[in-house]
Amino acid sequence: MLDNAKKVANKNPGYSVFDESGNVVYSGGSTATTTFAPYLVKVTTSVLNIRKGAGTNYGTNGSIRDMGVYTIVEEANGAGATKWGKLKSGAGWISLDYTKKV
Repeated sequence: MLDNAKKVANKNPGYSVFDESGNVVYSGGSTATTTFAPYLVKVTTSVLNIRKGAGTNYGTNGSIRDMGVYTIVEEANGAGATKWGKLKSGAGWISLDYTKKV
C-alpha cells in the first residue's frame, strides 16, 4: 500500500504521504524552488543607513541621501525593520520600511 501511495506522490509535485498520526513518511514529486527576482525600490526618506547585515544590530556602511532608485537582490528578516533588502551594488542592506517598490 505504501508503494502505491509513493507512486501517486511522485506523479504529483508537492504531494506527501502521511501516517495515521499525521506525520510525513514520504515526500514525492519534484519540489520547485522559488528563485528571488531582483526588483527596484525608491528611497522615501532623506537619510537611510546602509548596514553590513540585515538588522539594526549590524554596523553601518554609509547612508543613502539622494532618495534615488536602487535594485534589491535579496530579502531577509532582521532586527529593527519589517524586512531588509540587499543592495545590488554590494554596499550592504537597507530597511525596506523606508522604500517603495517601483
